[in-house]
Amino acid sequence: MQDEVTKHGLKIYKTMKDSKRSLGEKLKEIVIEILIIVFAVTLSIWLHSWSEHRHEQKEVKEFLRGLKGDLADDIRQMMDSREVFGRVQDHFSRAYQLKKGEMPDSSLKKLFYYNILVTHANTARYEGFKSSSKLSLIEEDSLRQNILVYYQQLLPAISYNENFVNQLEQQLLDFNIDKSNLPENDFLDLPKTRTLLQFTVNNITNCMGRYDTAVRKIDIIIKQIDHEISR
Repeated sequence: MQDEVTKHGLKIYKTMKDSKRSLGEKLKEIVIEILIIVFAVTLSIWLHSWSEHRHEQKEVKEFLRGLKGDLADDIRQMMDSREVFGRVQDHFSRAYQLKKGEMPDSSLKKLFYYNILVTHANTARYEGFKSSSKLSLIEEDSLRQNILVYYQQLLPAISYNENFVNQLEQQLLDFNIDKSNLPENDFLDLPKTRTLLQFTVNNITNCMGRYDTAVRKIDIIIKQIDHEISR
């Protein structure tokens, strides 16, 4: 491109120095050469921008394909965690509903489940794309916004809820060990035990709600990804 501009620039210079041509002929020739230069530069800029945009969108589609797999795995993790928390919640609810002095039945022989659950969401791909300032390359505003909401809001909320439930379970375990000399029915009657059981059950409900919200958001994102990739 630089050679072409130089060539037409020299042609303009020669035209201006040509004493055999009239002023009108010179102006006409110069205008034509200038138009050629402007057209060539504009075309070159457009082609470069088009090529760069095409390359960027190729990167976006590769990212989205990988992200779709990450999100599908996140769903599996959350559903597994939800199932485990559901069993814990049922167990704790039945223990909480025992009347004062009532002995746990055989299904509650092992009085408590202790499951330290942490959702290890697949964030590496997202974080890498974000840190390279490429999220803005996703042209669909709704898709980009949903991805941000999932990773920046929903996942931290899930992590907070899981940690809180884990802490409550740990407190209950520690208290159970501390009161290991008590019969199970007496331990269940203690105010602290009942409070911890109730708090744990309630916060498991909150955590399961977070899972459901995240899964719904993932379903929307995956549908948007499929549409974006097919374009």
